[in-house]
Amino acid sequence: MKYLWILALIVLSGCAHNTQYANLDSAQWTELTCSGIESWQNCRNEAQEICPQGFYTANHIENLLIQRRVVEVACKR
Repeated sequence: MKYLWILALIVLSGCAHNTQYANLDSAQWTELTCSGIESWQNCRNEAQEICPQGFYTANHIENLLIQRRVVEVACKR
């Protein structure tokens, strides 16, 4: 069982490592909050309105206890 956890961590870290982020140091990031009954889809819809050409996301935070979801988006150029 211990080895299964280790294997799972290796696989998941590999997936996370493959996530490609653009060099967006100069990009303007906007924090979107989808709390209460709103879902992640509400955040994606709002991001789509702000960034019609597409967007990058970072810092997905979800607190199920207080039903708060926060994500940062930066528009693609």
